[in-house]
Amino acid sequence: MGLGWITRLSSVEERPWRARFVLTFAGLVIGWAVLHDLYLMHVEPRHFTDYHRDLLPITNLSLLAVQYAVVATTGPGLVFGFLAHAACRGGYGQPVKLKWGAAGFGGLMVVIEIVLLSLGHWSLERFQAGLGPLYPTGLYPDFTDGIILTQTVNISAYLLAPLSGALYLTALWWWRRRRA
Repeated sequence: MGLGWITRLSSVEERPWRARFVLTFAGLVIGWAVLHDLYLMHVEPRHFTDYHRDLLPITNLSLLAVQYAVVATTGPGLVFGFLAHAACRGGYGQPVKLKWGAAGFGGLMVVIEIVLLSLGHWSLERFQAGLGPLYPTGLYPDFTDGIILTQTVNISAYLLAPLSGALYLTALWWWRRRRA
């Protein structure tokens, strides 16, 4: 297998597609993070007000959640969009349409968020039963119920989001190769 697919992927004709993929997937990642942080802010505002460093002098809790979500995910979202473009349109297989690639990723994000919230609630139940939270106690800034839940959800997100994204892109790439 030669490197001709890289030339095709970086061609002038491919630039508009690359931009669409990058912006669409970055938007999905940022949108997910905003909804995720808005929920966590609702559960335990101190997760953001006490245990995150200040960025802008924002006092509105919803805007604060949006700020942290956007700052945390814009760069990774743009990189993921670029990688999604490569997985969906690079190589020799039939390109995956943007709408199908994005829809599949959107579905995966819903599943991952359900898993994250379930892990947070399970960790809280464990903690309340005297078994300790899901992760080592040194990873929790305090041991109130809200922080146990929100911190477990966030630690799980830091682990599962990149892993599931990488698995999704790998699955797309291999599925296309099999169809070629």
